[in-house]
Amino acid sequence: MQHCDPDVLSLAALGEPLDDADAAHLASCAQCRASLADLVRVVDGVRVDVPAGPPVPPPPSVWEGIAAQTGVATRPRTEPPAAVVPLEAARNRPGPGGAGSASRWRVLAVAASALVVGALGGSLVTRAVIERPAQRTVVMQVQLAALPLAPDAGGSATVVRGVNGRDLIVDVSRLGTRPGQFYEVWLIDRSVHKMVAVGILDGTTGRFALPASVDLDQYPVVDISVQQPGDPRHSGRSVLRGTLPA
Repeated sequence: MQHCDPDVLSLAALGEPLDDADAAHLASCAQCRASLADLVRVVDGVRVDVPAGPPVPPPPSVWEGIAAQTGVATRPRTEPPAAVVPLEAARNRPGPGGAGSASRWRVLAVAASALVVGALGGSLVTRAVIERPAQRTVVMQVQLAALPLAPDAGGSATVVRGVNGRDLIVDVSRLGTRPGQFYEVWLIDRSVHKMVAVGILDGTTGRFALPASVDLDQYPVVDISVQQPGDPRHSGRSVLRGTLPA
């Protein structure tokens, strides 16, 4: 099934009408409707009610931010508008240049949606449309047992599969901080001779992309160790460990 283009959903969230094909698809596709609902919530969350009165132009930094995020080089006119035109009327009015005005509205709408998405720290369109939580499948999970170096700690390790591959999600508790040291996540073979460094655990939760070349049947042991900066080898000081089910 060909889903709605992310730019189309962004424009729809901003109030732009859909064409017949996209509207028909949206009516029959729960995934695209959920993605659009996510985008509408973002727009509603940043929408500000503007009091009646003459329009106030935004500071130059606003357009500079849009241009930096999108690469759009065209700048808005600096002279004040002759009259305030309602948004819906502005979208539908041909104006000078005919279809060109509609194109400019489309570019500015995409730029505005990109700025909103960027303010959230990532591409919500990509995250919502390409891989929603419902599209991620839990492959396997294990509880991590505390080792003598951290007897009060606990946690879990979960392997999930999505459209972009596999991830290892690690959640820990009561692990504590160790000044000048850090925690690292490993995958180890059953004989505890070969291992793969997965990544540094910063905080209580970490999500790590697993390379397709790593066979979890060969490296089923999830291990968290205390490491010293400057040494890439496993320190031998493990605090949590668990074996993924076959």
